[in-house]
Amino acid sequence: MNREDALRDLLAGCAILDGERLTSAFGHLTARMDDGTILLSGNQGPGLVRTAGDVVTVDAEGNVLDDRAALKAGELPIHLGLLAANPGYMSVARFHGPATLAWGTLNRPLPATLGMGMFAGASVPVFDTDTTVTTLEQGHALAAVAGDTPAVLLRGFGAATAGRTVREAVTRAWLLEQNAAATLAASAAGTPQPFDAAAAAPFARADGPAAAQLARLWHYLCRRHAADQIQED
Repeated sequence: MNREDALRDLLAGCAILDGERLTSAFGHLTARMDDGTILLSGNQGPGLVRTAGDVVTVDAEGNVLDDRAALKAGELPIHLGLLAANPGYMSVARFHGPATLAWGTLNRPLPATLGMGMFAGASVPVFDTDTTVTTLEQGHALAAVAGDTPAVLLRGFGAATAGRTVREAVTRAWLLEQNAAATLAASAAGTPQPFDAAAAAPFARADGPAAAQLARLWHYLCRRHAADQIQED
């Protein structure tokens, strides 16, 4: 992922996360470069991340590599833990969608009850915590709970999704929120029927349906929030 493309997608992704009300003053987005450095949206909230000046560059240990240390997000270890655990991940979206936030308080995995839900795996695990994740040790512990699943809930603290690109991480966040909302709603009438791991497996493959479907969703969300008109400077 080169810096120019990553920065463009990072700014668009922040506009989408905020526009879809998945974030507020809290939440952030990262993009890992080919050289291992990481672009991190500033700590003022994705909705206020509009130019390159609102983005921080850090290394794999979280050290700030530019003059924007004041913008460094306290929960950066969530990103560092997930990125370190899976070399295939190039981006992490940290968000607090109302439905994923609510489901996380149950402290039990979120099953994929919608076809949309399978983009995050058959079951999204929960990291049981009573505080925000602000240390590398906590970040690695969270990543261990997530395992091979490209999403994880934090009990009472929202969720995070990962992807091979910024576009994957952001669209996966949107899809996870839809699945959580539907599962919560259906639970009021009965027990939603989940999809199993075999059904969800193709959605995790690079050559499966995910690439085309997530690209279509990214295009829709960009146009909806005018994110395709964002300038880099």
